[in-house]
Amino acid sequence: MSYTVILFVICCYGQLASAEIDRRRFSNPTYYNVGGVLSSNESIAFFKDTISKLNFKDQYVPRGVTYHDYSILMDPNPIKTALNVCKDLIAHRIYAVVVSHPLIGDLSPAAVSYTSGFYHIPVIGISSRDSAFSDKNIHVSFLRTVPPYSHQADVWVDVLKHFNYMKVIVIHSSDTDGRAILGRFQTTSQSMHDDVDRKVVVEQVIEFEPGLDSFSDKLMDVKGAQARVFLMYASKTDAEIIFRDATFLNMTTAGYVWMVTEQALDAANAPEGLLGLRLVNATNEHAHIQDSIYVLASAIRDMNTTEEISAPPSDCDNSGSIWTTGRLLFDYIRRQSLENGATGHVAFDDHGDRVHAEYDMVNVRAQGEHVAVGKYFYSKETKKMRLELKEHEIIWMGRSPTKPEGFMIPTHLKVLTIEEKPFVYARRVESETDCIAEEEILCPHYNASDDFGQLYCCKGFCMDLLNNLAKVINFTYSLALSPDGQFGNYVIRNFSTPGAKKEWTGLIGELVYERADMIVAPLTINPERAEFIEFSKPFKYQGITILEKKPSRSSTLVSFLQPFSNTLWILVMVSVHVVALVLYLLDRFSPFGRFKLANIDGTEEDALNLSSAIWFAWGVLLNSGIGEGTPRSFSARVLGMVWAGFAMIIVASYTANLAAFLVLERPKTKLTGINDARLRNTMENLTCATVKGSAVDMYFRRQVELSNMYRTMEANNYDNAEQAIEDVKNGKLMAFIWDSSRLEFEAAQDCELVTAGELFGRSGYGVGLQKGSPWADLVTLAILDFHESGVMESLDNKWILRNNMLNCEENEKTPNTLGLKNMAGVFILVLAGIIGGIVLIVIEVVYKRHQIRKQKRMEIARHAADRWRGCVEKRKSLRASLLPSQRRVKSNGVKEAGSISLAVDRGARRRDEPRVPRYLPAYTPDVSHLVV
Repeated sequence: MSYTVILFVICCYGQLASAEIDRRRFSNPTYYNVGGVLSSNESIAFFKDTISKLNFKDQYVPRGVTYHDYSILMDPNPIKTALNVCKDLIAHRIYAVVVSHPLIGDLSPAAVSYTSGFYHIPVIGISSRDSAFSDKNIHVSFLRTVPPYSHQADVWVDVLKHFNYMKVIVIHSSDTDGRAILGRFQTTSQSMHDDVDRKVVVEQVIEFEPGLDSFSDKLMDVKGAQARVFLMYASKTDAEIIFRDATFLNMTTAGYVWMVTEQALDAANAPEGLLGLRLVNATNEHAHIQDSIYVLASAIRDMNTTEEISAPPSDCDNSGSIWTTGRLLFDYIRRQSLENGATGHVAFDDHGDRVHAEYDMVNVRAQGEHVAVGKYFYSKETKKMRLELKEHEIIWMGRSPTKPEGFMIPTHLKVLTIEEKPFVYARRVESETDCIAEEEILCPHYNASDDFGQLYCCKGFCMDLLNNLAKVINFTYSLALSPDGQFGNYVIRNFSTPGAKKEWTGLIGELVYERADMIVAPLTINPERAEFIEFSKPFKYQGITILEKKPSRSSTLVSFLQPFSNTLWILVMVSVHVVALVLYLLDRFSPFGRFKLANIDGTEEDALNLSSAIWFAWGVLLNSGIGEGTPRSFSARVLGMVWAGFAMIIVASYTANLAAFLVLERPKTKLTGINDARLRNTMENLTCATVKGSAVDMYFRRQVELSNMYRTMEANNYDNAEQAIEDVKNGKLMAFIWDSSRLEFEAAQDCELVTAGELFGRSGYGVGLQKGSPWADLVTLAILDFHESGVMESLDNKWILRNNMLNCEENEKTPNTLGLKNMAGVFILVLAGIIGGIVLIVIEVVYKRHQIRKQKRMEIARHAADRWRGCVEKRKSLRASLLPSQRRVKSNGVKEAGSISLAVDRGARRRDEPRVPRYLPAYTPDVSHLVV
């Protein structure tokens, strides 16, 4: 047992010796002087007592280290206070100063901070709460164990969210603290990461100069506002003026909520039902002195083991001397944390301000009684601040035991919509009376500058939904179409100017900037929009799909040729003529190809010629009756039978395929869906598009895997869906990507259009409202009731289905009937045959007439030649008979007798022979081409 005690003593001595060695390694001091500038002698006495007790607490003070106190009483005159700090504190080489708040005056703590901060001597404030002390450019070494007034904004945000007050009016003075609390409130309310959808919105801000005489005018400006929750930061005197005028205007009655800071809570005329904050231990100066000394001792302890500590300045005369150790000490103090301090959990932020300060929620009762109804405290379990309220103990304005709604619901709303079939149809009219009662709603249109003031009548799915909502929730409305015809996009306006910010356009912009109260349109719910506006529950669920035109067949004129390929048709054509040629040859050279008929004239029938063989082959193929020109030989008839079988198979196959191609064939879509490779491949010559700034456009920008596709289609995007759908019908656009409800409606209206692939990017259409709108819950409940009661189903049947989709489905199920466009080629073929026949018969007639004329000329020439030949022969014979007589006359010398004989011969020739023309002897026709 004795050995254990000895070892324990040795270990303890070793640790102390090690600490002493580390301390001496840096030659750090063993005496630390702490100064105090306090408001009373009681506080000075407590300050001395706390430091004396501190020296006996080993967890704060290492062995060999001693703390000494030097304190002075704060003077209301800040100059005297500064001089006293130099003479009585800095002269004793103090390491830090604990400063209180004077009973009279506000500038003395600032004088201590300026004087000590010049040498970077840390100053720990225990009662100064002005926001100016958070400015480290002025108060370079100031920390405080009390929070600034602006930190009450953090409690406001939690209280508002607890009561579900999402829209407020802020009233604050125009001094530093007033602006600081507004800025902190706006920052805190917009950066609550636990619930992004529930952000407190400041509807209006009223800033006033301190020292009010009247506040009625400013209250009148906000009396008609929607918010009924007022957050106020004001001094006690200013708060009394504000409460006086608010009571006169009946703005402190039932339905109103007032939450104020600590100063305003002390106003003598604070109305009953007021809620205010009060800092716990705000006036307990002794508790703050204790926490500040322990925080300082903890910082010096940590710094003593790791840093070299130099001595602080000893006077204020050497203005150029800056204590570098003071900067390090300030950082060490700022990083300290006391879990169980006298004022709770003590910690500091980057500015040296106290965080995790605790507050009481105070409720003002009759006769100015203040009752704590809740607390805002640090939870050791969650390591966060926590709010606890006793709602049943709160008495609200007007002595109401129930929590007010916090807003005034307007009964007349400005509703916006957009023309989008079948949800909204817009028809231009000349006057309000042109709208059909109980079916159309008057809606002015501001789509273009030259269209200002024109009237339109709107009807459709969304218009019926708006009427049903107005009846159920009980509100009136004025309807208008979208200012620019677009749903809205989040874009940078005037990006060339410095400081340009993103702004919403279209319908969303009107709602975000509170120029409208509600959007009733096919508005897709998505994260980008939900960050800025409120959505109801979806009134229709849908997705994104692709619209395209049904592909047409390659050629309607030759569609009757589609059952066979081009190669097969060519083979059939060749086979016909080859078979005809073989039939002709078989029948020609067969010894049994001819036989005698018992004809009267005894003529022999000719064998099958080539033209008859071709006629026979075509007749068998086309299934026509063959009356003549059939094969006669056995071999040719065997081939004819085989050809008939071939023709039967070809005709049957053609008939079956014709039915499949023209009757049962259904054109398929070109695309398979969003994952189609042709859409993803930017090199394909396929144009697709959507609408600029729409929810679909946002979807593609949000999806990383669709980025290449989006860059390709971005240049083709349209301003509205109407133009895109029209281009799809005309074939200018191959694929239009849009909401499935609209595209299915268009496909039902026009059976030539079809949607491709499955739905993707599923979402819903919702009613859009302002952030924090009191109508949000009412609209959502009404829409849910419409789904359950069948109202939405009836609207679908009335506006979206309209029996058009059923007709298209019936047409898809029944087989197609052949029309002129399918069989036009056959009629053209017949027409070509008729025209060909007419042309051939004209050619035959012309040729035949030419042959007849030619034959007539040949007959005339032959007849003339025969006559000429006869004449020549007769003359030859006549000469032959006259030659002996002439010879005798010559020998006798008698001339007359010869002349008489010649005349007699001519006379006899005229009587006995036909007269020959005089010119005939000279005519010698060319008869070399004639065959006699």
